[in-house]
Amino acid sequence: MERNELLELWHKQRLSIGGTNPLVQFELSSFGQVDLSRAHPGGLAQLASARSSTISNLMRDGVAQSRALTTSRRVLKKAQRIERNFGIDALFIAGGMVSIGQTKMPILLWRSHLIPKGEDFELRVDSTPRVNPALVNVIKTYRSDFRISDLIAVSQGQTDLIPTGVLSLVSELIQSPDVEIEKLLVLGNFVPDLTLVQQLELEDSSASILRLTGKEPAPAIENLTKPATLVLNADADQQQVLERALAGNSFAVETLPGCGYLQTVVNLIANLAVSQKRALIIAPRQQTLDEVAERLSASKLPGLAVRQSDSWSDTVAAISRNEKATPGNLKSARDLVASRQLDVEQYFSVVQSKENSLGVSVIEALENLATLALLPSAPVNNARIKPEILPTIRNDAAELLSRAHEAGLFATSPQDGPWFQAKFDSEAQISDALVAVRSIAGEEFRILRYQISLYLSDLNLSPSKKVEDWSLRLNLLIGIRETLDKFKPEIFDRSLQEMISATASRSERGELSGAQRRRFRKLAKSYLRQGAAVANLHQALVEAERQRATWSQLNLTQAPPTVPLGLGDVQSKFQQIYRVLEVLQRHLNPDPDLSLLTRMDLDQLAVMLEDLATKTESLDHYMQRLPISKELVEIGLGQFTKEVSKSRPEFELLQKEFELTWWQSALEAIIQSDSRILEYTAEAIASLESDFEKANEDLIAQGLLDVRHQLAEAWHEVIAKQPAQADALRAQLRTKKLELKAASQVGGDLYRTLVPAVLVSPYKIHELDPAEKFDLVIVLDASSTGLAESQQAISIANQVIAFGDPVIATPENFDTVARANQAHVEADRGSVFDLVSEVFGSLAISRNYRIEGQVLGKYLNDNFYDSRLVLEPAAGQLSGSHNFEQIEVTEDANASSTIEGSTESIDSEVSKVAELVMSHARWTPEDSLMVVTASRTHAERIDQLVRQETHKQPQLAEFFDAHGREKFECISMSELTHRLADRVIFSVGFGRTPEGKISGTLGDFNFQNVSGWMVNQIVSARKRMTVVSCYNFEDFAAGGLPENQRWLKDLIAPSFMSDVSEGQADPLLRDLARRLEKLGLKVALNFGGRIGLAVSFGTKAAVVDPDWALVGDSWDEKLRVRPGLLRAMGWDYQRIHALEIFAKPQDVANRIAMSLGVDLISRAQPLFEDRAFEDTSGAWGHENDSNDDRLRDDKPPHWG
Repeated sequence: MERNELLELWHKQRLSIGGTNPLVQFELSSFGQVDLSRAHPGGLAQLASARSSTISNLMRDGVAQSRALTTSRRVLKKAQRIERNFGIDALFIAGGMVSIGQTKMPILLWRSHLIPKGEDFELRVDSTPRVNPALVNVIKTYRSDFRISDLIAVSQGQTDLIPTGVLSLVSELIQSPDVEIEKLLVLGNFVPDLTLVQQLELEDSSASILRLTGKEPAPAIENLTKPATLVLNADADQQQVLERALAGNSFAVETLPGCGYLQTVVNLIANLAVSQKRALIIAPRQQTLDEVAERLSASKLPGLAVRQSDSWSDTVAAISRNEKATPGNLKSARDLVASRQLDVEQYFSVVQSKENSLGVSVIEALENLATLALLPSAPVNNARIKPEILPTIRNDAAELLSRAHEAGLFATSPQDGPWFQAKFDSEAQISDALVAVRSIAGEEFRILRYQISLYLSDLNLSPSKKVEDWSLRLNLLIGIRETLDKFKPEIFDRSLQEMISATASRSERGELSGAQRRRFRKLAKSYLRQGAAVANLHQALVEAERQRATWSQLNLTQAPPTVPLGLGDVQSKFQQIYRVLEVLQRHLNPDPDLSLLTRMDLDQLAVMLEDLATKTESLDHYMQRLPISKELVEIGLGQFTKEVSKSRPEFELLQKEFELTWWQSALEAIIQSDSRILEYTAEAIASLESDFEKANEDLIAQGLLDVRHQLAEAWHEVIAKQPAQADALRAQLRTKKLELKAASQVGGDLYRTLVPAVLVSPYKIHELDPAEKFDLVIVLDASSTGLAESQQAISIANQVIAFGDPVIATPENFDTVARANQAHVEADRGSVFDLVSEVFGSLAISRNYRIEGQVLGKYLNDNFYDSRLVLEPAAGQLSGSHNFEQIEVTEDANASSTIEGSTESIDSEVSKVAELVMSHARWTPEDSLMVVTASRTHAERIDQLVRQETHKQPQLAEFFDAHGREKFECISMSELTHRLADRVIFSVGFGRTPEGKISGTLGDFNFQNVSGWMVNQIVSARKRMTVVSCYNFEDFAAGGLPENQRWLKDLIAPSFMSDVSEGQADPLLRDLARRLEKLGLKVALNFGGRIGLAVSFGTKAAVVDPDWALVGDSWDEKLRVRPGLLRAMGWDYQRIHALEIFAKPQDVANRIAMSLGVDLISRAQPLFEDRAFEDTSGAWGHENDSNDDRLRDDKPPHWG
């Protein structure tokens, strides 16, 4: 569309807002106006003098009074909606009327207020009227020098709201034969501010308007060169918005539900203020403007943005803030955060670093090991690979292991016989070994064993249990024989220690005197046989003493050592066995955990020899397997081959076994290469994270102090420079009233310094000084704000930022006058958000911060937000509780007739909703409540019945006046805009037909905007949503539903009761989850796709957050912001660390369990899991084989 066409379109759309304007084309209506000209004179006199009266006092006739009260309620509701959604005063008393042809214009407008007083209303009227702006334009065509103040002055101090003087003056001012002047006096809905906006001559040559209309191209995106100063928390999305905005860019910001966009606005306003940039903030809803002001005040920045509607209070608050400001130390706080972040990054760089020869991190190794451990057929070997060959062995091993498996290298196992993993170099060695073993195996070994054992037993030596025992005894006998060849038998009769000392070298003689040595040497020589020559007497005595001691240990009697005949023969038989065992041992599996043949029990040895002689399958094709086996050894997989062969793995498991070996070896190699890894204990890491968290909290606190101080310094500086401006502004403030236009004109630089941001409705932009300058315009609720009404505000500055959610809002329209059976007024205006987004681009704030969890969050995410909404599950969701419920009205749910509209607002549904409302007021009055329906009639009937019930239960009346902006309200879907309540009740408002079918008409569900309305009511519920209807899921079971039933189906027959999404579980957490389950905790892995491990015990629930999988876009978000949000949502937050969970998994599980209240100290923990019934003796028809009772009774007598 061309620029001029677009501007013309905006002008037409601006004129269409509000429908027929009663200030230009007034029509008297008993439905939407109260005709006060027929009021009782006494009531009118009171209203004129006291500016206050009641409707019942003004209308004293019964029928007229009833109609007036009904109309007053209708007019008040219409005014509240217009004021709430458009920021326009809409309740006035219109006095006097000028008719010129078809044009009928009221003259004076008194701002009025209707205050409910039971069934009555108190009517209050402002003291000073406004002149109809449409009439002012007409008068100025006749009298260009006309001043509004002259007409208002005539109306003051009179006893009549429409003094004759006013009518006379207007008659004089408009000199036309077509003019008729009447003395009108009605209470109704009028919008003079909208009329003023429609009359404005708009600026269309500003940079923003030129770019939005395509006259100029959008500039390139600038980047911020310095960090923003945060006064509130900000996630990565919010900080990106701040950076782009502070760099001077125009763009749109999509604000997804619960994303905390107000804190983004507060941070933005604060940074603009210290950058000496002024912001004009517009929003059609007064509630939005009030929320910004209140959030600033709660953030200790009161008055940073001044509302046009409450400028005096905000300005005074700003001055007070400046006077109380104290300096902070932002630089030190930033330096500390940088230092603490460096410490944190160093730890994570250590465990996440891949800067090693393997290119893998500790975390990656742990995750892979955990994944392998959780496989159904998990690998279990303990083999290791040398660090130097780890980088290349994976490529070399794959093909080699495949060939080895095909060759049958892993086809044998220990169960195949003792030749498993035997070592041979040739077939000859195999043959020799088999010949050798077969020479003694079986009967031969039994004979030899018998003969040797018999010989030794005849000497009364203790029985031999193994070949080594034979060797010991036979060597002893040989030694004794040699000793007796040299010495007399008496040598074994006594201890030889003195003689050994006497014959020892000088250094070993001990304390013996010379005489003693000579005597003992002589004694030793006396034991020598006649003619025996001993080269080393000392050594011979040592051997004799050792033999005597050994004989004493082995001999079962007191007989002296002797050597019978036949020792040589027995020694020969022993050597026959030993030589065979020596040959066999040389080739058998060298595993040190296996017993040597000589150390085996003789019975086991007999079996072993028999097996070696007969079970030779492992030797089949041995030489064919030998080359591939050597290749595996050469590349470093010898130990792996030995380990894995024990389990005879299939090729798939063989690959997993190799992966296990590689990752185990890799982890050890990484730890050995970086000693810092082992320095990070759980306590040290927790301290790092705690220090970082405290530093960031202090950074925000110091940022706030710095902003306050800079603003205060600028304020004091300009006061010193502009004392006259200070006096003028002070004089205005002393009047307890401040108009921004006048303040800007008299305050000059002082005002601009004091008020860096202004909050105003686009419909009241005329209240500002036309000469006032702003650096940027911030449009809030931009999706529901049209370009038509915002053009003047946007044209003021060269930068525009639009915040809005196009899913739930579009520009609205309204009909100023309340009319009977009025339907929703569709708007065709384009929104500020859409055009700004199209021209300048957009960003999104997508993290939801609702501490109760987003109502129907998964449904909203999947169906409306393309899964962009980042949702943290609430603690209650782990136990299966939902913040959504359905109530079906089954009694009297069918309409009683087929008349059109008979299905609307069924009595039983009205009663049920009223019952829920009263129950809420009684039991949960601390929570705000709102009722939404698809029918305006239904909303009115519910509201009426609730009022009736409140009269019957006056103790509950306090609830209906509580909660401020979230005061109880019953409203239709189409009328609901940007409201929040703790709990929302949605009542469909339509029952079944007489035949029991769904109503053909469904009110607001028939409109095109129903999807946005439905999302809007869902996101309006802060804690819980309840749906009340006469329908159930069976009504929507059939396909081919009409368009108006498809959205209703989502609420009545939902497919989204699982309101948390799932994802892939972290392998390292699975083992921990199993341990926690054994301790009696309920666990959920990857809960909601956001929480790695969620656990609960009793009423407590905890997030187990692993430091190797922290969620967030920055360290602050990972370590502080998100944990804080989870705690606020009811979770106990538990951080676990990678090395800790790997080294001490059970300690970690115990710590988590105890923190949730599990008693692991006083209660006994089972050592083994309970057996399933099919594993018990009873399942197999056997008696109970437990011996617990016997062990309990079989105890020594002294135990008592």
